[in-house]
Amino acid sequence: MMIHDIKYGLRMLFRSPAFTAVAALSLALGIGANTAIFSLINILLLRPIPVAEPARLASVFTTDQRNPGNLPLSHLNYKDLRDQNQVFSGMAAFGFAQVNWSTGSASEQIPVQVVSGSYFSLLGSEPALGRGFLAEEDETPTPVVILSHGFWERSLGSDRSIVGKTLTLNRMPFTVVGVAPKGFTGTLLGGGPSLWVPMSMHAVVQPNFDWYDTRRGLFLFAFGRLKPGVTLEQAGANLQSVFAQLEQAFPTDNKGRSAGAVPLLDARLNPGGQGGAQVVQISMILMTIVGIVLLIACANIANLLLARANKRRKEIAIRLALGAGRTRLVRQLLTESILLAIIGGSLGLLLAYWLLGWLLTADLQLPIPIDDTVTIDGRVLGFTTLLALATGVLFGLAPAIQASRPDVVPVLKNEIVPTGPGRGWMRVVSLRQVLVVSQVALSLVSLIAAGLFLRSLRDAQATDTGFETRGVLVMNVNLGREGYTPERGQLFFEQVVERVKGLPGVQHAAIAQNPPLGGGFLRSVFPEGADTTTQDRILVQVNSVSPGYLEAIDVPLLRGRDLVAADATGAPQVVIINETMAGRFWPGQDALGKRFKFFGDEQYTTVIGVAKDAKYNGIAEDPIPFIYQPIRQNYTPQATLHVRAAGDATGLAAPVRRQILEIDPTLSVFNVRTLEDQVSEALAPLRINVVVLATFGGLALLLASIGLYGVANYSVGQRTREIGVRMALGASPGSVLTLVLGHGLLLVGIGLGTGILLALLLSSAVPPDLLPNVSARDPWTFVATSTILGIVAGIASYLPARRATRIDPLIALRTE
Repeated sequence: MMIHDIKYGLRMLFRSPAFTAVAALSLALGIGANTAIFSLINILLLRPIPVAEPARLASVFTTDQRNPGNLPLSHLNYKDLRDQNQVFSGMAAFGFAQVNWSTGSASEQIPVQVVSGSYFSLLGSEPALGRGFLAEEDETPTPVVILSHGFWERSLGSDRSIVGKTLTLNRMPFTVVGVAPKGFTGTLLGGGPSLWVPMSMHAVVQPNFDWYDTRRGLFLFAFGRLKPGVTLEQAGANLQSVFAQLEQAFPTDNKGRSAGAVPLLDARLNPGGQGGAQVVQISMILMTIVGIVLLIACANIANLLLARANKRRKEIAIRLALGAGRTRLVRQLLTESILLAIIGGSLGLLLAYWLLGWLLTADLQLPIPIDDTVTIDGRVLGFTTLLALATGVLFGLAPAIQASRPDVVPVLKNEIVPTGPGRGWMRVVSLRQVLVVSQVALSLVSLIAAGLFLRSLRDAQATDTGFETRGVLVMNVNLGREGYTPERGQLFFEQVVERVKGLPGVQHAAIAQNPPLGGGFLRSVFPEGADTTTQDRILVQVNSVSPGYLEAIDVPLLRGRDLVAADATGAPQVVIINETMAGRFWPGQDALGKRFKFFGDEQYTTVIGVAKDAKYNGIAEDPIPFIYQPIRQNYTPQATLHVRAAGDATGLAAPVRRQILEIDPTLSVFNVRTLEDQVSEALAPLRINVVVLATFGGLALLLASIGLYGVANYSVGQRTREIGVRMALGASPGSVLTLVLGHGLLLVGIGLGTGILLALLLSSAVPPDLLPNVSARDPWTFVATSTILGIVAGIASYLPARRATRIDPLIALRTE
């Protein structure tokens, strides 16, 4: 019986190729969008980490009374927790670095993870080639490296004899001992490193980074494997107990700190188990919007099925007259709907596959981190199959039930049967009207979401960053990877700045550890007279800069003086601070001449200037304290050259690079861009959000408009005889236009009101940090999107209404 229904359903679909094509394509758009977004959510939130027994792995982190959130561990604290805990069968840790990979005369910056020797063995990850790290390689510096499978394929041509060969990293040869298994990118998401090196080699891959012998520096991300029978709660309690002992043993460094644990699966978006919430929120918003698009498509197809069922009234009436039961007819009509959904789902799967391939090859800064592990796997196929079946039932059930109960006798006599009234509440409101109102409401919600992100982007673009972006070129060097000593590095900075200043078209040149929007190094600051042990410690971001840096990026110096060449090693320690720090540390006082200590320093540092506030980490951040310290007193091998041009800065890239290479021909200069590019990159995730949401919102608007047009057009066709009678009795074209258009606009108005209420309800679930500078209930966005939708929907209603005014009464009166 079921085979017969399927065969008959396929014949009916192929008999109406136009209907089948339109319905299948509409479904393909909705199902394809849902499948593509679900594929991203699958890799982010659902797919387990490709390691042994991931449920027994826990991420271990530091907590601090004065700094909320889950923080990394210091190296020494990690070692003590590893050795003294009683709940883990083993612990491992990792940190991040960038290295220069030299290939002959060229070099490339590649990401690496510095890991403990137990990293791969604890995860239970067997290498595709070679071996993992040995225990002795964790203690004795041994230049060995394990390649990621992707790096091995892309950069080394899948060389199966690679084990035993060497790679030159930061000018030192490292022996390849293994290749990680395919799909393994570590415990985090978003690409993973190209290489793993043992922690014993940190001095080479992280030169001038001296935190390994301190307890203050929090930079390692750790995890442990729970012993059999140990719960996460027990692990957390044991870690707190061990850390309490560390706090007593080392009160200066560990006062107010403790440790905790979360499932490693929960820490995938952030190794400390914090953050990542925004990625989840955006994922849910995208899934909601594409779900809305699919619902609108379903409503459209339901309307098409209702119209198609009206044309099949006689067929259905004959089958009922011959003894077919309503249940049998509903099953047949529902089978046709599910077959249609399967066709649309298959096309949607192909569309999703194409979309994912495009996302992987396009150079986009997506709000969701993706890599080549994002694929259509069994879980995604299952989701698409269930989604197709569910949509088939969703858009097919109500039309099937309604179509299976015609008035048999009038239909068989070819009498005109009114289709408007129904039973119960359906006498007042038809199913088609409900579907149209739902389409308008849902499309308005999607448009409001896109409008809010667009408004947030426009406000962000108009935000005063506090520095000048036009005409500034920046580029990075890392002297530590090239073997520079601090003395040689300081000399290099001086030479580069002097040479670049002498180039035609250059107004200013300066060095800084981090560029604008690149943040700063967090240090504990104690104002003079404060308790330097616990409660008066405040973390402030610090950037080491050369004289002329503020002038190069056009940050006004409000009071005091700028840094000069004499502010060097051996001279009194001085800094320039921003307005926020001056007001927060010395409210109501002049900050010039005030002193404070950095944690660990014996000498006081004196404030010699106050600069205007700027944006330091992101466009939407609130004002924060910030310090500019002289790079001649605080050398950093990682630096950014800032060059201010009289005109367009991009033309200076080649001559500036030549000046650098004349000093050191083998030096790697990377990440050359303008400050305008830097700001644009900071806004890229928000911009991508706008594009994606606007695309889906526009698709929802298009589908809703088509649905409204179809219902209005169908209504005009059903009421042709009525309109003919009205016009024969003297009704003017204007009154007919008002009648038909008014009915459509009434549905639009109800849909807009419903959509606004639904959007207001959903807005309470939107966190403020997801929409910087804009309220989720921004009235201008609600008004603008409602107006746009109202105009488009009005046009969709007007076209059929205009056709109604051209009906010939004589022809209409002869219409059955």
